[in-house]
Amino acid sequence: MDEKQQNISFNYSVNLVNILKQLKSTIVLSTYQSGKLILIGENKDKIDIRYKIFPRPMGMFSKDNKLWAGLGHGIWEFHNFSDVYKKKSFDACYLPINIHFSGDIDIHEMEQCEDKLYFVNTKFSCLCVNDISCSFKPIWKPKFISMLQPIDKCHLNGFCTRDNEPRYMTALGTGDEALSWRKNKANGGVLMDIKTDKILAKGLCMPHSPRWHQEKLWFLESGKGSLSYFNLSKREIVEIVKVPGFTRGIQFVGDFAFIGVSKVRESATFSGLPITKLPKRVCGIWMVNIKRGEIVSFIEFTEGVDEIFAINLLPHKHMEILNQESELSHSNYLIHPEDTSSVKMPETAIEMATPHFDKGNDLYTANKKEEAIKEFQKALDIQPDYLPATFNIAISLGDLGRFAEAEKILLDVMEKDASIAETYNSLGYLYYKNGDYKKAKDSFEKAIDINPKYDQAKNSLAILEHEMNKK
Repeated sequence: MDEKQQNISFNYSVNLVNILKQLKSTIVLSTYQSGKLILIGENKDKIDIRYKIFPRPMGMFSKDNKLWAGLGHGIWEFHNFSDVYKKKSFDACYLPINIHFSGDIDIHEMEQCEDKLYFVNTKFSCLCVNDISCSFKPIWKPKFISMLQPIDKCHLNGFCTRDNEPRYMTALGTGDEALSWRKNKANGGVLMDIKTDKILAKGLCMPHSPRWHQEKLWFLESGKGSLSYFNLSKREIVEIVKVPGFTRGIQFVGDFAFIGVSKVRESATFSGLPITKLPKRVCGIWMVNIKRGEIVSFIEFTEGVDEIFAINLLPHKHMEILNQESELSHSNYLIHPEDTSSVKMPETAIEMATPHFDKGNDLYTANKKEEAIKEFQKALDIQPDYLPATFNIAISLGDLGRFAEAEKILLDVMEKDASIAETYNSLGYLYYKNGDYKKAKDSFEKAIDINPKYDQAKNSLAILEHEMNKK
C-alpha cells in the first residue's frame, strides 16, 4: 500500500516541522489525480510523508477519531484503532470499518453533524445524507436545478455547516443542463445559503470549500488562487491572500488556514482563468495567517503530484491509514463498549498463533502455497512447537515439488519424537506425491501402528494400495 517515494519529489519551508510539532497533528490530503491519500506529519524532528494508494480519493472529513473519505464509487468510514501500531511509535492507526457504495457520483466535500454524514453529490447536483437503504438520500438542491440527473449541471462542490446544521454551498454555475457550468467558469460561480435557499454572492471564479470559522464565512476562489471571506452584513467579498495555484481544500486551525494548491494547465477546463497567467503554478499545501494575510509555511510537490483535492488535519503526531486488505484490518476488532467485558483477545502463544494457522489453511485451499507457508511459519514463530503448522509447511513444500526440504522437516520432527502418528502420515503423503509408493506405504502403516484409529492414514493407505494394484 505504500507508494515508493522516488517518483514523488517535494520541498518545504524550514518552519513546517516545528509547526506540525506544535500542533501535534498530521495533514491528510487526497489527490485523485495520483490515486493517493498522503500523510504529512513530524517524526523525530523530521518531516514524515507517506503515500497510501486508494481508488480515486476525493472528499474527506474527520471527527472524534473517525475519518470519512469518498474513494472510488463509495464512502469509506475509518476508525482509529489507537493501540494497533504503538510498537511502531504510531499514536493512531485508522482502519476501515464500513464501506457504503454510492455509485459513481463524484463525492466532493462532506461533513458530519447530528450523527448524520452529509456529502456533496456533484454528479447529481445535490446535497445528500448517507443512508444505508439507498445509494444516496438527497436533502437539498439549488432552486435552479429542475431534476436530479447524473450529468453534473452546475458542478456543485463545496459545503459546510454552521451551528451544527448544513448551511453554505458553492457551485461553479447556475445552469440546468449537462456541464453548463463550463460555459462561464471564469465568473459564473456562486455562494449559496441552504437555510434561506438564496444566492449570497455571484460572479465568482470557480469557488470551492466554504467554511464557517471565527464567525466568518470563508471560501476559496480557485480560478484566482485566492482565500476570501464573505461579509454577511455588508454583502461584500473580502480577499485575504492569493497563492500560486488553483485553490481547493482548506482546514482552519485558530488564526491559520492550510490551503490545498494545485497546478492547472491551459486547457479547455481551465482556459481563461486568472491563475493560468501566472508564470509558475505549484502543487502542495500553503499555510496562511488569516489575521495578517501572509503565507507562513508551505510544502510543494515538485514531481509526481499535480493536484490536491481535500485536506484534513488529524490530531495525531504520527499516524497510519490502512485499507481493507491489510493484515491489521483482518486481525483487529472494534468492540462495542457494552460488550467489552465479555470479549477477551488472545493472550497465550497458541491463541495468538492459531489465526495465522487458520489463514495458512485458507491460503492452501486457495492454492496459494507459498503464501500459506509464510502464514504457517508465522504461527511457528509465535509457538515453535505448534506441530500442525510444521506438518502443513512440509505438505505445502511437497505440493510445490520441494521434496527434500519437506522430508528434512518431518525427519527432524521424527528425530525429536518418533511416536507422533501425524509425522508418518505427512511423510506418507510426501512419498506418494513423489512417486515412491513403497516408502509411502511403510509410512502410512507406521502411522496406523501408532494410532490404530487414525482414519486419515487408513484412507490414504487404501487409496495407495488401490493404485499399486493397478500397476
